[in-house]
Amino acid sequence: MNFNLDYSAWWLVVIALISFGLTFISYSNKTGFRELSVTIRGLMISFRFFSLFMLGFLLLGILFNTSKERIENPIFFVVTDNSKSMLNYKDSNRVLEQVNNLKSKLKKDFGKKLVIKEISIGSKLKTDEAISFTESNSNLEKAFEYINTEYYNRNIGGIAFISDGNFNVGANPIYNAERIKLSPVFSFAVGDSIQKRDHLIRNIFHNNIAFYKNKFPVEIDISSYKFKDEEVKVSVELNGKIIDSKKIQYHGDEQDFKKVIFNLPAEKIGFQTYSIHLEEKENEVSLQNNHKNFYVEVLDSRSKVLILSESPHPDISALQSVLSKDDNLEIEYKTFETWDKKINQINLLICHNPTSQFEGELFDLFKKNKIPVLYILGTKTKPSFYSNIGIEFTARTANQMDEFQGSYYKGFSLFEADKNLKESLSYYPPLTGKYGEFTIPTGASVFLQQRIGPVTKNTPMFFFSSSQEMSFGAIMGEGIWRWKFNEYQRTKNHDVFNRIFSKSIQYLTLRKRGSGLNVIIPRKLNKDEDLVINANFYNSAMEAITTPEIALEISAEDGKKYQSQFAINGSGYQAKLGQLKPGKYQWIAETKFGGKSYNQKGSFFVEDIDNEKSESVANHSVLKQLSKQSNGVFYNLNNAKPFYNELSTRKDINTVSYQEKSSMNLIDLWWYLLIIAILLIGEWFMKRFYGLS
Repeated sequence: MNFNLDYSAWWLVVIALISFGLTFISYSNKTGFRELSVTIRGLMISFRFFSLFMLGFLLLGILFNTSKERIENPIFFVVTDNSKSMLNYKDSNRVLEQVNNLKSKLKKDFGKKLVIKEISIGSKLKTDEAISFTESNSNLEKAFEYINTEYYNRNIGGIAFISDGNFNVGANPIYNAERIKLSPVFSFAVGDSIQKRDHLIRNIFHNNIAFYKNKFPVEIDISSYKFKDEEVKVSVELNGKIIDSKKIQYHGDEQDFKKVIFNLPAEKIGFQTYSIHLEEKENEVSLQNNHKNFYVEVLDSRSKVLILSESPHPDISALQSVLSKDDNLEIEYKTFETWDKKINQINLLICHNPTSQFEGELFDLFKKNKIPVLYILGTKTKPSFYSNIGIEFTARTANQMDEFQGSYYKGFSLFEADKNLKESLSYYPPLTGKYGEFTIPTGASVFLQQRIGPVTKNTPMFFFSSSQEMSFGAIMGEGIWRWKFNEYQRTKNHDVFNRIFSKSIQYLTLRKRGSGLNVIIPRKLNKDEDLVINANFYNSAMEAITTPEIALEISAEDGKKYQSQFAINGSGYQAKLGQLKPGKYQWIAETKFGGKSYNQKGSFFVEDIDNEKSESVANHSVLKQLSKQSNGVFYNLNNAKPFYNELSTRKDINTVSYQEKSSMNLIDLWWYLLIIAILLIGEWFMKRFYGLS
């Protein structure tokens, strides 16, 4: 131990003189002090002097430095690949026994020299758990990442890595293993690395979501080994029925690779299970990897758009040409007279020149059902209709028409407008609409302003309004078909015209989130994943609150029900339900707040994806590389005896001693402060006992 002073040691002399001076002054004129015995006087003076001196000593900032030696035995990790592919080989029946024997031998012979820690790795990393070889994925790199992160700068003696070398999640483990410096990896190989005759479905690439009545692509990677000029059939099944098939021709004795692409029809709404089947051939080492499922959710997400007008018009044809390009839109055109007044899940109405036939019953019908509308208000629009949607003309005018072009309003923010759109507006011909100045509903978003020649007016030409009753867009003039015609004359395409109206329609058909319950749940997850559901509840001011209790019920295909309740998580809610069996599930979340009931429901799918089935050959090259780059040794698990001799003679696996240094300020020593307190209390007690004032 040594100590440091913040100030020069000469200050000790000054502190001693000051302490002596204060002590002398304190007792020089003390009544009755001289009548006391020499011993008592000496004690009182000593107590006063040393307490003052020790207090002054603290002011010098004394810092004590200590060091002690800490001995750390080497940490030796036993990492076991716990995936199903470990049991895909001839010697599989003995693998678990061999792993347990290796661990027992290490603990028995090296338990005093090494700190042995066990890790299993599959889809997830686990410590000190029994090996079962049931994991559906192999994420081997995670083991080395864990060791490097959790035991950084520790005495890592070595790693025994038991695996077949196959991994299907994450990167190659050799990269994370490189980061664990000076620690040898002893690889223990499982399985046979000699490729047998086999062909298998390697990968399936597909969209998670497809749209009803559309086709979606599926790309399949197929590997073959020791097939020579053979033809095989690849088929796709849905509900046990073949919906498409193709034949492929292998070439080459040793190895071949084929990519097969199907365009499959989405003809049924909901989660669909598709099966890929690779024709089974004689003498294949494995038939399990000839079959693989994939899952697609087919959505009927098409928005139904109804177009109403008094009679056909070129504007309607121009809009239909835009809408028809979007496969997710279903378009229906009717006149005011011929429409049957059935809403039928209409998502948007385009109303051209609303006349008296629309103003009463039809207008109230769409308003009641809160269906968004795009109005094109032109020469036949009834003057009294404008006030129905909040447009008020500032002065009474005759039904006089005017022509005006459009100019982009800089404050518009509902969707982006590019440079080409703004430029095209300067070329577009004028629209024809009602003459006069007017006001629009409060809070409306102006997209285009009226322009007459070079002068841009403050009067809107195209705007959007949204309220609790309904959302709508209004074009204050007809003749948009001329825009389309003009653009084609200039550019030979209709790109800008299409963007204007496709974005406008997309905005109006977008379902906006309102107050109430909002549940966020994955649409699809693997059987190895934990189901975590998040939720929020919003009051009428759109503030997230956690006052109401939210109940959750999940129903499996077999009728079994799981009931739970959301727990509060920050400003929202969360429910953790762990892992579920593969299959389709329905869910419903319910709550009550402010005298109203709220619920939200839907479905999700748990996939039965098992990547380990396709592995029929061990990848020992990965294990050899791990050992080589770390100065370790490669072994076969069924012959681990040389490993114990190697471990006994390794000179790089040693106990390490560390010098641990620590510093402590004098004021932090409790016993030092206790001595000062005893001195001060002792002096005070003697003064009181002998009657000194």
